[in-house]
Amino acid sequence: MRVAPDDPESTFRWWRPTLIALLLIPPNAYWIIQMERARQGPYVTSISLFLNVVFIVLAITLLNGLVRRWAPRWALTQPELITIYTMLAVASALSGMDMMQGLLMVMTHSTWFATPENNWAGMFAEYPPQWLLIRDRSVLEGYYQGHSTLYRWDIIRAWLGPAAWWIGFIIALLFAFMCLSVLLRRQWMDHERLTFPIVQLPLEMTRPHLELFRGRLLWLGFAVAAAVDVVNGLAYFYPALPTINVANINLRTYITAHPWTAIDWMPLTFYPAVIGLSFLLPVDLLFSCWFFYFYWKLQRVMSRAMAWDAIPQFPFIDQQGFGAYMGIVAGLLWIGRRYLREVGRKILGRPSELDDSAEGLSYREAAVGLALGLIALYLFCLHAGMSIGIIAAFFAIYLALAIAVSRVRAEFGAAVHDFHMTGPDRILPLVLGSENIGRRDLSMFALFWWFNRAYRSHPMPHEIEGLYLARRTRANARAFMWCVMAAVPVAAVSTFWAYTHLAYKLGVAGKFWSGYGYGGEAFGQLETWLTTPEGPNFKAAGAIGFGFAVAAFLMLMRSQFFWWPFHPVGYAISGSWSINLVWTPIFIAWVAKITILRYGGLSLYRRALPFFLGLILGETVVGCGWSLIGIALGIPTYSFWGR
Repeated sequence: MRVAPDDPESTFRWWRPTLIALLLIPPNAYWIIQMERARQGPYVTSISLFLNVVFIVLAITLLNGLVRRWAPRWALTQPELITIYTMLAVASALSGMDMMQGLLMVMTHSTWFATPENNWAGMFAEYPPQWLLIRDRSVLEGYYQGHSTLYRWDIIRAWLGPAAWWIGFIIALLFAFMCLSVLLRRQWMDHERLTFPIVQLPLEMTRPHLELFRGRLLWLGFAVAAAVDVVNGLAYFYPALPTINVANINLRTYITAHPWTAIDWMPLTFYPAVIGLSFLLPVDLLFSCWFFYFYWKLQRVMSRAMAWDAIPQFPFIDQQGFGAYMGIVAGLLWIGRRYLREVGRKILGRPSELDDSAEGLSYREAAVGLALGLIALYLFCLHAGMSIGIIAAFFAIYLALAIAVSRVRAEFGAAVHDFHMTGPDRILPLVLGSENIGRRDLSMFALFWWFNRAYRSHPMPHEIEGLYLARRTRANARAFMWCVMAAVPVAAVSTFWAYTHLAYKLGVAGKFWSGYGYGGEAFGQLETWLTTPEGPNFKAAGAIGFGFAVAAFLMLMRSQFFWWPFHPVGYAISGSWSINLVWTPIFIAWVAKITILRYGGLSLYRRALPFFLGLILGETVVGCGWSLIGIALGIPTYSFWGR
């Protein structure tokens, strides 16, 4: 399939990148599980730009440069390289710590940790659904204790049934995301002209003839970041050597006076890659992120000073953040109402000003696909015993959050977007009251904890970013979309294999495994819901409404006043856990960017940009390189990125 036959760099032979990516997905899944579970870092899927994927595509791009020089007919074109990037990004999202890693923890936890004291065996005998869990304790002995093997028929047979159900669920979920992305693509890319900052590095480094790598500033940034990780990596082996402290300064330890101790954890970090990535963000968002970070800290201090924190969860920061996300989504629907109306006309076969002939799916096909995906999810949940109303509310909230996190990345490129504890599984029991929700519904909330605990590795943003990259590189949209979807079942199977293979070898409960607490969180919460049900939390509901109102106000002010510096996205994301890790790099990037723009304008910004891209690449190459060395030699190594 060719988009522009007269331009060899636009050639898109879909089978070549698909084959390469499908072959790379299993070792990539193994690498991610090694880093994030077996080796306690780096946690590459907890940052918005997956640096493991950048590392792989960088290696392929450089190798492809040699191929282009000696055998140009065999060289991959930019659309083909972008296809590999997107397929690996979506696959990495599924293998990530906030997706399928959590699923494997949830599937096994209640069986292994059931004791006479907690009565989990009796409490959970009827629900959650047994066909979604591993119920044979003997099968889990090797899984938790290690020194065993996955490759026994009795073990494989015990895993096959539950894994098949969950893989089907995952395929339906990501297909629904893809169809939704097709419906949103034109509004975000063509009408609003969003810049998708996160994928600017993959776009630049895959350009023909390796133009990005010819600039001196890129290599200066690369050298700075690489030097930091080389020094710290060597000091990990030889503690007598000096280190460059980029992550282990906690300001909270220096604050001892009441009520300022309520600020809790407040680290200073200087991650080079995050500084480079943050430099791509708009100035107003950079400012809003660190400004509202202190705003949330001040809320905690005021609550302590006034003794309001005696109220459980007060000041309801997570709930305020959820309300802000819903406010952002409501604003997006209002802004895009005319476009959505035209999409609706196209779906119904009525005259419309939109042309969907160049999309991955026609709008009618995308709408039907979205409906089929949601119906499949609905039938799955119905079979699991959930009630119709709860299913509808659950996925309405979840899809709204999926749109919110995708928009945060598409417009602003935030380095982190965890949205901790704001999923429908936590919001619905707060607002409705756990006593008013059925036990089977609550049990499924526990099983759905794996893809709702946080949204750091949410797959939908990578799908819509892939559509953006396909558009920019003139890849055939329909072929591209199906290439990406082909990665989904392969990634799901590969993650099941990589996780269980390493688990039976090392033991999930062993010291070489980075925690297995997601299952404990899910079933501990379920136990609380079942044993001590509560009514609606009106204070939490009020906090959601307050967050919604603040976000709406900020959006209104931005639309009315060009100079308004406070962004609703900064307000929404700066109250979550992960912002602690990146507020300092964001502040550094803000200072650097406003200084460059003020004294050198846009031309100086463009000249300086390769330096900051070099910071990302330098940390990627050396940081990921350390992990590969450690895996190859079977030794612990320096981790360049925390949780």
